[in-house]
Amino acid sequence: MAKSKIDWSPKNWPRLLFKLFSSYGLAALVLLFMTLITLFGTYYQVDHGLVAAKRKYFHSFFVVHELFGKVPLILPGGMTLMAMLFVNMVLGAIIKVRKRWRGAGLLISHSGILMLLAGGYVTYAFSTDGYMALYPGMKSNRVESYRDWQVEIMPVTADHKAEKMWVIPTASLEGIGENGSRTFTLPGLPLDVAIKGWARNASPIPVSAPMSAQARGKAIDGFKLFTQPPSKKAEQNVPGCHAEFLSQDGKEKVETILWSGSYRFDAGEKPMPFLFEIGGKKFAALIAKKSWTVPFEVRLDKFIFERHPGVSMARNYESRITRIEKGEPDKAVEIKMNEPMRYEGYTFFQESYGPADARPGDRMYSQFAVANNPSDQWPLYALIVTGFGLAIHFLIKLFGFISRARRSQVAQRKDSVS
Repeated sequence: MAKSKIDWSPKNWPRLLFKLFSSYGLAALVLLFMTLITLFGTYYQVDHGLVAAKRKYFHSFFVVHELFGKVPLILPGGMTLMAMLFVNMVLGAIIKVRKRWRGAGLLISHSGILMLLAGGYVTYAFSTDGYMALYPGMKSNRVESYRDWQVEIMPVTADHKAEKMWVIPTASLEGIGENGSRTFTLPGLPLDVAIKGWARNASPIPVSAPMSAQARGKAIDGFKLFTQPPSKKAEQNVPGCHAEFLSQDGKEKVETILWSGSYRFDAGEKPMPFLFEIGGKKFAALIAKKSWTVPFEVRLDKFIFERHPGVSMARNYESRITRIEKGEPDKAVEIKMNEPMRYEGYTFFQESYGPADARPGDRMYSQFAVANNPSDQWPLYALIVTGFGLAIHFLIKLFGFISRARRSQVAQRKDSVS
């Protein structure tokens, strides 16, 4: 019997596309590529860390993987695969599938899986995460990023106060790279900023040190910037760069090495900016962590830290805080390792403590992980919906089996009587 020919005319394209994107074959292909991406991403994480692996393999639309370290292999990235899986399930498991009461459970279960996929994208696109570190008695509403750094330039008044701040964001800096350069003209800032050689992980070393021969860039004030391989844990990187500040008439120039190591790493320290003067005006510049504010303040009233007997390992640590909000009475809250504070869409987890070298009796700070995720509870809801759908599907199958078994028994009795 001759096979029917496929109609490739433009008017038939929508039907062909629907058939393709709702097919089981596409679903199987997507799952195969997901397996490969997960495998390659996991191996990549061993040498480059979790954050780098997520960016290259899972948060990208396409990825170039070097097979055996030599052969370039172009693959769809995690974003492309998740989008294709979502479309395939909507078209194939929701729209195309025959609507029968016997299939109600699977329809509900697939809806739960779609909710889980949608929640993953919302988390990627709209969530923020950072940390807040406080010593007892300190209060703040500012959250800092773990990994994203920015260059900040501020005019300084005669009494050493900064009234305004201009920012060169993370994305612009990382686009420069170790060998690139870029000049920024920021609206309202009466000078230009040239960033040369942005290194994700670096440290300034004296020109007298033997390793300075391997450092790139020119020596400034007896120091050169020594670039190091990025850390597997991205939050441990300390970036640096060469910076030039130029008057807009081109007559004055100040150059320096900006290094994030001059930023505060302890909750009680103050940042150490580079101070300079151009056009008779004083300015300050530094590499600082990207930060943002929450709509309330947190004051640490007491930090409780308990060690295991005879060792320095923590047995328990928790915080007694006061949440301060304008127009609302102050609220006393306890934050423990497994009991976060959830408020106004933000979740405060008891994450860590410091300083790392603190001894018994030393003053210690408490560090909170602060997350703002609109889809925070979506995975829970998705699992409930999926589990409910599977339970319905199981019960339908069970009742069907019992019904068939009874009919079979009745038929056998009739046969035996006849």
